[in-house]
Amino acid sequence: MARIKIHSTGKKKTVGATRSPERGEQGVALLVVLTLLAVILSLVTEFTTNSTVNYMSAVNARESMRAQFLNRSGANLAQLVIRVQTDLLDKNRQMLGDIQISELPMLSLMLGAFGSSTEEATALASAFGGFEAKAIKGLGVAAGRFDVQITSDDGKLNVNCANGSKASRDNLRSQLAAMFYFKIYDPLFEEPDVEGWDRRRDNLVTSIMDYIDTDTIVDGERGSFEDYGYQSLDDRYKPKNNYIDTVSEIKLARGVDDRFWTLFGNQFTVYGGCKVNIGALADPRLIASLISLSPKDKEDPVVQDPQLLWKLAQRVASARMRDGPFKDINSFAEYVQDPTKGDLSRLVANAAGGEEPQAPESQEAVQGVELNLSLLGQIATAGPRRLYRVVVTSTFGQTPDGGARFTRKLTAIWDTQVQNQNMRHRDYRRGSWVFWREE
Repeated sequence: MARIKIHSTGKKKTVGATRSPERGEQGVALLVVLTLLAVILSLVTEFTTNSTVNYMSAVNARESMRAQFLNRSGANLAQLVIRVQTDLLDKNRQMLGDIQISELPMLSLMLGAFGSSTEEATALASAFGGFEAKAIKGLGVAAGRFDVQITSDDGKLNVNCANGSKASRDNLRSQLAAMFYFKIYDPLFEEPDVEGWDRRRDNLVTSIMDYIDTDTIVDGERGSFEDYGYQSLDDRYKPKNNYIDTVSEIKLARGVDDRFWTLFGNQFTVYGGCKVNIGALADPRLIASLISLSPKDKEDPVVQDPQLLWKLAQRVASARMRDGPFKDINSFAEYVQDPTKGDLSRLVANAAGGEEPQAPESQEAVQGVELNLSLLGQIATAGPRRLYRVVVTSTFGQTPDGGARFTRKLTAIWDTQVQNQNMRHRDYRRGSWVFWREE
């Protein structure tokens, strides 16, 4: 409101008059305020979102690092088990027999006590000895968990032996051909691979050998030249013609596609020696290949009949899984020659009254093969294991639905014969990790 001042002259004069704002001006002010609030709200939302994302990223990085260190702990624990195997049991193998810690059923429980939660470790310790987990340093982990699996790769074919001596190359070629022998695989070898390459059995064996060997001639034949068309593919590359670093490189050889790899991929390795260790042999296909390559009589009906050969290989594999590994080549040959007698001799402890135990009626009769020990010794060996495959799976954190937030997997291979270049003690000159992959 304006003030009215009356002068002595009697005239009125308005002092400090103010104008009321119009309605349009009030709308502009409200719009400005709302705009500012919207900007502030968006900034606050963005700041909150960024802070939440940064916090969750930090948490994820922390838990991922913890899971990685749990993997390392599992690998160190596996290395300790391998050292006990090689330095204690293998050195006294003549007295103790072929005892393999990695094949003992109790190993998973023992390693689980170290890789499980403290509560689980305490429960396991109480069940065995009535003591608490806190009494043993390192038993159980405060957060997360890890599982360790230890197996041997000595029962696989080392394809790098294509670069070995002539005897090693010949043995590898023969074992590959014998492993592909069975007619059940005819649909695979009668059809070309995904790139249209003729994948007959002999072509595939030659392809794998030529991809790895150092020469450029086909299967060692003078005057020939390797030409598998690798450089004519959409993704061009050259054959390795040298030792391969990982077993998955075999997939680059002609004829090796996903169908082939699903059937045979787990039977190859690129580490170790050129002879299969009978003690670690468990796959019927490799067992059948040893039998077919070392019979005393090449015209033996079992060797000539794929069905009889497969039944014998399956019986040998089941006996190995049930009763443990064969201690030497002689025991393997004895069982192959008479699998029924071998089963009974292993069960003789259960026979009563000294009577001759009879074969179970449910046990199918399997015909054996007499082996040539000299030929068998050229492609197989027996004794302590050389290669150990360690798989550690670590989980850390928990999602709202109860699942693991992080799962990290470590796959590593320990070679007991490799010269350790970073040894801390002279007693550990041999033995080192030759493969290490975290995912």
